[in-house]
Amino acid sequence: MAPELPRNWLRVAAVVAGIAFAAVCLAAGSKKKEELFLSQLISVLPGSYDNLAQSRADGADHPALRLIIAPVEAPLVGEHVYYVQEMAANDVRRVLAQRLYVLNSVPKKEQATLTQLDFKEPMRWRDGHLNRDLFRGMLVEDLRARPGCDLLFERDVNGFKAAVGSACRASSRDTGETLRVEQRMQLGAEVLAIFEQHRDAAGVLVFGAAADPWFRYIRRADAPW
Repeated sequence: MAPELPRNWLRVAAVVAGIAFAAVCLAAGSKKKEELFLSQLISVLPGSYDNLAQSRADGADHPALRLIIAPVEAPLVGEHVYYVQEMAANDVRRVLAQRLYVLNSVPKKEQATLTQLDFKEPMRWRDGHLNRDLFRGMLVEDLRARPGCDLLFERDVNGFKAAVGSACRASSRDTGETLRVEQRMQLGAEVLAIFEQHRDAAGVLVFGAAADPWFRYIRRADAPW
């Protein structure tokens, strides 16, 4: 017959098992929290937006724009990928900017990073929201990274907020000089506000309005996704 185990040993074993079970539950809870955060964010980010109301109110400081954020399938780039296109509101053929967003959760936190990528051949992907199958064969080599310019999303009283870190830089289209970029976002169920300013090495503002840099977009009802 096997010897009877000491009662103290049994108590220790029970405590160890309880600690292990609590650790498993905590890990599962953390994972569930970050997945919930990401699912809520991706449910509101995509859409068709315009800032017509803002443009009517302040005119030249905020030209009328259309903004498309369309979910696309680009399996070689990421799981949650979005094609972004900015256009003149009165002429959607006048494309002002194109880029790609990639969302990823931050492990064990209610946060997500939004990586911003530029196209090496913008014309190849132009109006991609009208042909979303185009992105299925996209390669990482088709894109140009923006080092240091990931936006970190967190919860906000009105939904979500995000900002880039202090290392974000961009090259001026006119002079080629390196500019320091400040960029922020505020996202709610029906609104998307984007703040962006670029400053040179001396701190002089070279891009973005000085008085009110925010572009305030309202969700439209014409997005099919």
